[in-house]
Amino acid sequence: MKFLTICLFLFTNLVFAEPIYHEKKYPEGNGPFPAVILLHSSGGFKSDYIMDYIGKDYLNEGFALYGPNFFERHGITSKTRKKTWTTFREPIEKELSEIVSIVKKDPKIDPKNVFAVGFSNGGYWATYLAGTKQVNAASSHYGVWTFKGGLNGYPVKYVNKDCNPLLVLHPKKDRVQKLEYVKSHISKSEKKCSAVKIHYYDEGGHAWESTKYQGGVGYNKKVWKDATKRTIDFFNENKK
Repeated sequence: MKFLTICLFLFTNLVFAEPIYHEKKYPEGNGPFPAVILLHSSGGFKSDYIMDYIGKDYLNEGFALYGPNFFERHGITSKTRKKTWTTFREPIEKELSEIVSIVKKDPKIDPKNVFAVGFSNGGYWATYLAGTKQVNAASSHYGVWTFKGGLNGYPVKYVNKDCNPLLVLHPKKDRVQKLEYVKSHISKSEKKCSAVKIHYYDEGGHAWESTKYQGGVGYNKKVWKDATKRTIDFFNENKK
């Protein structure tokens, strides 16, 4: 029995010796480039969506893109998304930290200028990376701060008084992360760290860039593009 336990331990470590699946893209030129880590929503990692549809604006502004899939290894789906912040929270923390390390070691990347932007589920992880000072700055778009039966503002725990800059962009009409439930947690983050900046949108909703999510009820191109511009400007302001 002891032998089997040791074998299982060794097998598990061998299986997970490789970093989680991720894709990357570079702007034209030789670099080194500043980089943006794109953190997907609970819809999961879809290359054409996160790396192309969303990522193109960042790429066009001279940022290299890294897109990690933090669902696949753990078998998480949109239906089991809550396991992201419960069962698999600690493994994903380590895996995303490893991605940051990989980005900084990439010879085409300027290691002094690494950023992260997250969408919904990914917004939680953007808060993690900025709060723990692993990236220069991060931006949370309609990010997850709480859910019924768990989480309860956990992202705030990542934020300390000396956190790295975090831009929180949230729609007042978000039907998933409703303002009445998340605003207090967002405000706590701002009170804990002066580098947390907040902007609430009167228009648009959850997944404001998507014409398909819940029938496109939250889609608003003007808000989406404004959020992207604010994020890019925020990153440029925090370059070293």
